[in-house]
Amino acid sequence: MSPVPNYHKSQAPPAPFPPPCRKGEIFKEEDYRNVDDHVINLPHDMNYGTFKDLVAYLTEDETWSDMARVRAIFRWVTSVDVFSVQVDRKPPKHSPMEYFIKIQNNMGNHAHLMAGLCQMAGIPCVILSGMNKSAAYEIGKKADRQGMGAQWNAVYVAGSWRFIDAFWASACVVGKRSGEWTLVDADGEVEDEDMNEVAEGETQHRINEFYFLPDPDQFIWTHFPDDTKWQLLKKAVTIQQFETHYYVRERFHILGMSSAPTSKMNCVADTREGEVEFTFGLPPDRSPNYRFKYMLYRSKATASESRVDVFLDRFVLFEQRDDLLRFALRFPIKGSFKLDIYGLDVEESDVFDLCCTYIINCHQGKSNCLPLPDCPPVGWGPVPETAMAGLKPASHKQAEVISKDGYVEIRLAKERALVFHQLLKHSVIDEATLSKYSVTEMDENEATVYLRLPQKGEYALKLFAQGLEEEGAAPNVLNYLINCSNTDQGSKPFPNVTNGLLGRNEMVSTQFGVQALSHKDGGMIEAKDGKLNVQFKAKPGVELVCEMHTNDGLAAGRMAHQVENADGTWTFALDMPVSGEYSLNVFARNKEDKNQIHSVHTYLIKSQGRDGEGSVTPGSEDEVKDTSVPTETVETSDGEVMIPVPQGSQSVVAAVHRRNGQDQPDPNQVEFFTSDDMNLVNVKLRDYGEFMLNLYNLDEKGKAVENVAKYQINRKRPGELYRNNLATIMEDMKPSRQSTHLDTGKKGGSDEDRKRQARRNVQSAMDLKDVRTLDEAIKKCLAAGVAESDPLLVKARQQLAMFKAKADLMEASQKRDMAELEKALAQAREVNVNHELDLQIALATRLRDHLVKIDKLRHSVLNMESKTISEIKSYSKPPDGVHQCMIATFLLLGHQLKELKEWPRVQALLGKTGKESVMRKISLFDAQTVPIRNAQVAKKTIKPYDKDQIRDVSAGAATFYIWALGMVEEVESYGGAEQADQMRLKK
Repeated sequence: MSPVPNYHKSQAPPAPFPPPCRKGEIFKEEDYRNVDDHVINLPHDMNYGTFKDLVAYLTEDETWSDMARVRAIFRWVTSVDVFSVQVDRKPPKHSPMEYFIKIQNNMGNHAHLMAGLCQMAGIPCVILSGMNKSAAYEIGKKADRQGMGAQWNAVYVAGSWRFIDAFWASACVVGKRSGEWTLVDADGEVEDEDMNEVAEGETQHRINEFYFLPDPDQFIWTHFPDDTKWQLLKKAVTIQQFETHYYVRERFHILGMSSAPTSKMNCVADTREGEVEFTFGLPPDRSPNYRFKYMLYRSKATASESRVDVFLDRFVLFEQRDDLLRFALRFPIKGSFKLDIYGLDVEESDVFDLCCTYIINCHQGKSNCLPLPDCPPVGWGPVPETAMAGLKPASHKQAEVISKDGYVEIRLAKERALVFHQLLKHSVIDEATLSKYSVTEMDENEATVYLRLPQKGEYALKLFAQGLEEEGAAPNVLNYLINCSNTDQGSKPFPNVTNGLLGRNEMVSTQFGVQALSHKDGGMIEAKDGKLNVQFKAKPGVELVCEMHTNDGLAAGRMAHQVENADGTWTFALDMPVSGEYSLNVFARNKEDKNQIHSVHTYLIKSQGRDGEGSVTPGSEDEVKDTSVPTETVETSDGEVMIPVPQGSQSVVAAVHRRNGQDQPDPNQVEFFTSDDMNLVNVKLRDYGEFMLNLYNLDEKGKAVENVAKYQINRKRPGELYRNNLATIMEDMKPSRQSTHLDTGKKGGSDEDRKRQARRNVQSAMDLKDVRTLDEAIKKCLAAGVAESDPLLVKARQQLAMFKAKADLMEASQKRDMAELEKALAQAREVNVNHELDLQIALATRLRDHLVKIDKLRHSVLNMESKTISEIKSYSKPPDGVHQCMIATFLLLGHQLKELKEWPRVQALLGKTGKESVMRKISLFDAQTVPIRNAQVAKKTIKPYDKDQIRDVSAGAATFYIWALGMVEEVESYGGAEQADQMRLKK
């Protein structure tokens, strides 16, 4: 070992002054790897030696600078997990290990240890006293010198004074909660199930390099010294500024975040008319690797019982640009809220660290405050995922898009070939209906999304992209929030475009060997004289069929097509004599597949028509066809769903596709069958996601189809099934919600003008299935003088009754209340004259039967004789399976596994009486209150057994086995057998 250097310098260090440069200019961690390695190799026994020997080892290299020596001391102090250190023998007096024990017992601290070691090494170091914003700090509260008191260090190194907080650099308090806040929105799943409860938290050892020589202008917002000159700032921060500045942690500075000109500097922000916005600067060269999350809490002191809390994520707009991070919040209710913002650099970590926190006071909720149409985890606007997908916005580079007329065209440059999908969402209009209002066209260099928004309001456009051969759900890469201010009647939908994509469906076309011989490029074509021939080539054994569609009833009555096949060359001869917009959907199927067809190519055709074909000739037999296609959105957690086939449909085939991804065609995905005189189609869903089922009538020749029904099927994890049911939130917002969709027509118009406009409003509300708007439109139509016997009003009232019955069915299904469900079913059957509620009635009937089964299971246990319970309890050593059945039962009733592992503990629980008796608890059992983790453990515990095995050894235990199995299924239907990956958040 080298001689110990002379540690005591006679020259006094200078007075404190601001450092002349940033930390990064004098210290780079990679330059001191050899120092860190030297510290790591320190012999364990030196912790039981003297401080003199310790310092000699840490600074033995005489070539090291003062910076290297300070680094060595810092690394050693922070490498020790002081609060968990175990001593294998009594440490000698004045040894490092003895001092660790003192720190454990609050008889010493890291600042004194650091100062003593630096002074022994001849490095000027002072202990600073003051306040820091540790776990004891409550955001927005007045600084408490006693409660927030702390000590840290300043060292004189590399010609300037620099800070070190060895305690914050080596320990963090995890899980401390005041109990004041209720979590109402986490942007992702959160690990802690009890985060609303009071908890002291625990101190964990975690090296944090930020607190080695942090820059003063960053350090000051968490560490406020008693002596102002030790702020090391040119302009001192006042205690009021320290108190009120928004709570900022080291991750904010590590990511290079900054306060933007519009940033709110105060930690307590007030809303204006229920709205507030937070913005931060980001470094454009580094931010593509950044990801952010947020958590929103509501103060228990201001909270009231409201289901709106569950949906507060729908009131937060999160946008990440290259140079800006933005959170725009709007609150439908008043209250006090806390917003935590987390961030990470994906190249450095997978743990989200807290960046900053605000308290938000909303004194009055925003009037007419509708939820956002969606809450995408990646946020709104162009994000890093957009560039990763090879896309670059060409027309709209920010999150929000304004449309005055309802027509939007969004263009994105693309770097490579990919498959593109779009979803349009609205808070009120169902997704199946909205699927008719958006299409995408692709060429070699660009993707273009065309929107026709049906009414004023906010829409979410979600875009997904994946490789040509990638299967399954595509990642969400871009989201736009579109505000339509159009007050006119609204845009008309596109003609049927099967999967929302114009042009070639690459994966399906490849599998069926289908290739366009004409019109190969793009999906938009013109027919100058109303006639058009389109040709395809298909491999042997493959049949092509087509669908022509238009929204013009007259055009639909006059259009025609012929399909010819000559040795695998298919020709579609189209005649569209009425000018207007048409679509041609081409499908492929194997000859032996009688159930399914698969979309291979779609065109949007602009026909110029022929003279004299655009009007109905008086006295002629021209047919104005009803071109509307019944649409419905279905939500399920099951892997299969049964859908009623529309009444009167003959020779029906189905087309199924994933709306936000692509799958190889599965010949076994669809099956048609008849049950109880009802024609049904059973659809298998491979995994969770959003799917579209189109049902078609096949013509007699088997060469053309007509769309008779469109179903969007959302398969969600069980716990998510009702989580985003916006019908629920709308009920809670009735007082503040006002209809904004009805066009009252031009002022001063005639009575007939007002009647015509009132009828148009009624028809629009019916088309969009907007119950509230339809109810209001009917009232205004009557007020405009339209007779109650008017056929449109008669139909509208029937539709309104049907919509309300459907809503009541959904509400009763969500509550899972038997009486309400029976009442809703009876009401639905009464108004279901046109069979429009067949699907909802079938699903609700299935749920009712399930609830009957659950009730029977409960009664089977409650009807057990007391001697049967006594028999189970009397086992000194229960037969195999009996103990496991009772573990599963008590897990579901709220007990923890650790208290059930020993049979005597289970016997004691079986012996309890009164409110604690097992029978009383089963009679009050509510599956919604059981943590999914308990149900999963219970399921695993009894999985090795079946009911016959258990019944052979104990009839009573078999009853508990059957009950537990049924209740596990019930819990899963509420809480989800599977859940998304949990967010990893660190305070």
